[in-house]
Amino acid sequence: MKPITLFRIKKKLLRTFFYEQWSLLVCDPDGNILKTIIPPINCQWADPFPVEYNGKTYIFIEQQLGSANGTLGVIELYPDLTISVLTPILEKNYHLSFPNVFCIREGNNDIWYMIPETHENNTIDLYQASDFPYKWDYTMTLMHNVIAVDSTVFYYNQKWWLFTNIETKPDPINKNLSAFYSNSFPSDTWTPHLQNPLVSNLENSRMAGTVFYNTQNRSPYRPAQNCLKDYGKETNINEIMELTPFSYKEKLINTYLPERNLHAVCTHTINYTDKYMLRDIKTRTFRGNLKK
Repeated sequence: MKPITLFRIKKKLLRTFFYEQWSLLVCDPDGNILKTIIPPINCQWADPFPVEYNGKTYIFIEQQLGSANGTLGVIELYPDLTISVLTPILEKNYHLSFPNVFCIREGNNDIWYMIPETHENNTIDLYQASDFPYKWDYTMTLMHNVIAVDSTVFYYNQKWWLFTNIETKPDPINKNLSAFYSNSFPSDTWTPHLQNPLVSNLENSRMAGTVFYNTQNRSPYRPAQNCLKDYGKETNINEIMELTPFSYKEKLINTYLPERNLHAVCTHTINYTDKYMLRDIKTRTFRGNLKK
C-alpha cells in the first residue's frame, strides 16, 4: 500500500472538488493562441504532435476516456481551425501516450514513423505508417527492458540521437534525461552517452515534445517539462549548445506558463509545424461551476 502523504491528500481533494481536463491550444509560430480545442466531458486530449502533409494539417494526440488506458488518435485541423472527428490509430492493453510522429526522406519516398510512449510495456517501440496518417504497423523495438517515457529521435552531427527519461530507482522517472546514439536508423543498438544522465533534476529533465530546429541558426532546441511541484507544471525551451558522444551543454531560453485566464494549471507538450505551434493545457474547474 502506498504511504499517505500530504501530496496524495492534496491530489485527492483536488480531484474530489475540481474537474481537471487536458485540452489543446492551436497557436501561431510565435505562440499567440488561435484556437482552444476542448474534448468532450470526461475525455482528455493531450500530447499534440502536428504534421503538415500534402496541404493538410494533422494533429496526433493521446486520448484518455475516464480512467481507462490512454490510446492514440489523429484529427485533421482545417484552414478555418475547425477539426475533424478523431480517428483511432493505436490501442493496446497498456497505456499509450506521446505519439511522436516524424518523417524520414529515403530517396524519393517519405517514410513516416511513430515512437509512442509504451513504458508500461517496458519497451521503446517503433511504428511505421502503411497508410498515412491512419494506419500504423509495429516495426521493431528500439530498446527492451526499460521503463522509459517521452522518447524522441533526431539526426544531428552525423548521428541519430535518442533522448528519453528512464526510471532509475530510487529517483522518479521525471528526474533523469538520458541520451543514446547510433550511426543508423531504425536501430536496436544504441550507445549510451558518456555524460548520462544529461540532466538530473525535476525542473528541466523530462521531454515535452520533439527536438526541433531554429530555421535561422539551425540550432536544435529541446522542450522539457518542469515537474518539480506538479507533473508538467510548465514547459521550458532549451537551446542545445553542444552535443557529441562525449559532451552535452544546453541553455534555457524560454518558459511557457499555463494560461490562468483559461483556468489552466499545467502545460507539458509543445510541438511545431511551419504554420502552427501546438500545446496542451490542463484546466481545473470547480465542479459546482460545471454546466449540467
